[in-house]
This record gives sequence, C-alpha cells and structure tokens, in this order.
Amino acid sequence: MKSNLEKKNNQAVFKIALDAAEWDAELEDAYNRTKKRYKIPGFRPGHAPRRYIERHYGAGVFFDAAVDYCINRVYGEQLEAHPELNVFGNPDVSFEKAGEDEAFAFSMTVTLYPDVKLGAYTGIKLPKIEYNVTDEDVDKQIDAALHRASRLVKVERAAQNGDVAVIDYVGTVDGVAFNGGTAQDHELKLGSGQFIPGFEEQLVGAVAGEKRDVKVKFPDEYHAEELKGKDAVFAVTVKEVREEEVPALDDAFVKDHSAAENVEAYKAEIRGNLQKSAEQRTRNERIDAVMSAVTDAVECEIPDKIVNAEVDRLYDDFAHRMSHYGIKPEDYLKYSNSSVAQFRDENRPHAERNVKMRLVMRAIIDAEKIEPTEDEIKAKLDDPRQRAQFEAESKHSGVSTATLAANDALTDKFFDFLLSKNEFVLDKAETEEKAEHKAPAKKPAAKKATDGEAAKKPAAKKSTASGDTAKKPAAKKPAAKKTEDKKDGE
Repeated sequence: MKSNLEKKNNQAVFKIALDAAEWDAELEDAYNRTKKRYKIPGFRPGHAPRRYIERHYGAGVFFDAAVDYCINRVYGEQLEAHPELNVFGNPDVSFEKAGEDEAFAFSMTVTLYPDVKLGAYTGIKLPKIEYNVTDEDVDKQIDAALHRASRLVKVERAAQNGDVAVIDYVGTVDGVAFNGGTAQDHELKLGSGQFIPGFEEQLVGAVAGEKRDVKVKFPDEYHAEELKGKDAVFAVTVKEVREEEVPALDDAFVKDHSAAENVEAYKAEIRGNLQKSAEQRTRNERIDAVMSAVTDAVECEIPDKIVNAEVDRLYDDFAHRMSHYGIKPEDYLKYSNSSVAQFRDENRPHAERNVKMRLVMRAIIDAEKIEPTEDEIKAKLDDPRQRAQFEAESKHSGVSTATLAANDALTDKFFDFLLSKNEFVLDKAETEEKAEHKAPAKKPAAKKATDGEAAKKPAAKKSTASGDTAKKPAAKKPAAKKTEDKKDGE
C-alpha cells in the first residue's frame, strides 16, 4: 500500500493507493465479514463461496463494505503512524483516479487542532475579587425567611403600601371594555409594581366595600399594540384588605423552619451558608478573570470546522434545555423574533472563545503536566450530588461517568493551579490605568448570562469532557458514495 502525508496550515491529507492484490484482500475481508447476509440456493447462510455470491448479486456486491472497512482500518493505522497529529473530528474522504499498477485510491483530509502559542499564564496581577458576608447580609436572609413564613390577615382599615387588596375590576378605553381588562377576586399587593404605573398608588387608602375609578395611561411600549399610550379607566371594587403578618424571630420559629435549635445557631447556620456561597462566587469570578487574561494572551487560528462544531454543540445544549419545557427550539426562536441561523451567528464569537479556552487549558495542562490522582477522581464519584450530575450528563452526552469525573477533577486541579500562580491585588485605580495603557484588542461579544449561570464555571470547564483529543474518530465514507400572556393592566 502506498501512503503519503501532506500537511498545510491546519489540515493533513493522507493519499492512499492499493495495488490489485491488496484491493482483492480488502474484498475478501468484506466477503468474510458479510457473507452471512446473503442467501444462495444450495448453501447454508455464510457458507456460499465468494464467487457464487458475486455471480448471484453482481461483481460489485462487496465493494461498499470493502470501502468502509478499508478506509476505517487505514485511517486508524495512519493516525497510529503519526501520533504527532492532533486531529479534530472525522476525515473528509474522496476517491482518486487509480494510477498505474493501482486498483483503488483515495484521500482522507483531516482538520488539525491549531498550534497554541501560550502567552503569560503565571505571575499576572489582576483586579481584586473578594466577597465577604456582613451582618446585613445575614439579616436580609433572615428577613426573607420570616416573610416567606408570613400569612395574610384580613383587616378593617384603609389599605396601605404592602397590603394585599382583593379586587374586582373592569377596564375601559373611551368607554369600551377591552380584552383582558376584566378580573374578579384578584389579589394585588400594593407597591409591588405588578400593574402599570399609577394603578396601585390610587388604591392606597381604600377600604373594603369601596368602589374607585382608577385612571391610568398605558405605557408607549406596552405589549398589547391596541393599548399602547392609551388613556384607560378601571372601575375597581375593593372586596378585602389583607395585612401581612410576619412571625417573630424566636426559638420556636427557628425549630419549625430549620435544623437549628435556637436563634443563635440559626444565625450561625445562615452565615455559614452565605460564606460558602461568597467563597464560591469569589472563586468563580477569579477563574473567569484569569482565564480571560490568559486566553487573551494566546495566539492561534481556529479552523472554521472546529468553530462550527462548537456552535452545533451550543445549539444542541439549547435544544436540550428547551426539551425540558416541551418546547421545540425553532419555535422558541421564532417566538423570540430570532431563527436558527441568527442563533448560530450570534453564538459564533462565544463558540470561538470556548474552543480557544479549551485549547489554552490543554496547552497549559500539558506544559505543567497537571493530572488528577485516583483519590481525587474517586472523591468526585463518592459525592452523591456530583455523581448524580455526572450520570445525568452522561445520558445526554454519551460520555461515561468515570470520564466525566476524571475531567472534572482535572479541571478543578487546573483552576487551582492558575489561581495559585496569579495574584488578585489591583485596586480600581490600577485596573483603570492598566486598561488605558493596554493596546485595544478585538474581543468576542460576551454571552449574556441567564439566571443561575453566574455561579457556573466558565465554558472552559469541559475542556476534555467528551475527549476532544483523547479518541481517534472513525472515518466516514463520503455521502456521494453509495410565555404566558399578561392580563391587560398588569
């Protein structure tokens, strides 16, 4: 077999040619692998000689199978012969014109991960990031818990801000009632901003049984086109006024609503939980900052094929999230005045940044020989919460829980290394001065964080989650060959 490797930029091309004997061996191998599929009169399945099957089904009956087996075998052999190649994805295969003394020829073009020229990744001075828990934070948490445990009590007095008014109302514009402008027994907390500006304020001072005409103007940006900027009158009947009764903070409340035995222990428990959250927030934001600085210092050109694959992954993740709500991703995008194409365009800078971060991580991990211990991986799997997370992710990604745990342990160790080797010491003035003297650089637009995303590790976290470079991909034969509507007024 003749083989030749050509490398150019971020591509490698394997040119392969087989002579007649080698190609006949491939056909014989395809025959032995597939002969049980064919039924020939007078022979048990799998026992008919090759020539009888070819005579019955045609001379090219084993061609497709031979091509598949040959390409995959040769591809694996070529990757083993060239371990220096850092291959991404599957190769693009094309058939070539066989030369003299050749029976079958083809080429395999593969995309290579780019070389990463690391900049500084240790000794970087970064802005101070630190979150601590104050007494005010503890008091706010307790106050929120007390209000969650409150109850509404009917009162015989004028309504005040913070009270809940039980109302019936009918809204009209120019004397005509409009759709969605009518409700009965609606519970409206005054001062909550639930209704359009001016509505709730006009019910302060009302008593049970009172009727009031509430005059308002719909905002110019109101969601109902026919009501934008219109003057409206709501005929409101106040049926009840209810006051929020907040329990006192005492040992009895603590025992009913927590595992603590008394108020002092309850406060200590809350402070401890808040401190853990503050420490995690500090760590996450420091990781974001140092990864951003390290990634900005790197030079590498990422092939479009790799970026496109990451955009695909982002879309698959988005579709998976939507599936939890029974929503088709394309329907959600359409409702949001977007499209799949727009999603891909808007997420491309984010995808490129993700890929670059993963490449940076891998380069530093290799340079520093960072590797988790068996005990560190076992600790991940022994943690019930983390194990459940790995198992859920495994179902979605197809990656084993053991691999996910190992990747997570590796990532944590990598971040620990970066945090230990860089300093968060710059104050605001130093940070601004540094920014002024820094040459402007093009930076991809940041992805807007959704609720809860702030606590997550950056996209670089899953750098090896699916074994980007750990697995040799199988070759592919080319295809050519055989929101709930609001009530108006709210």
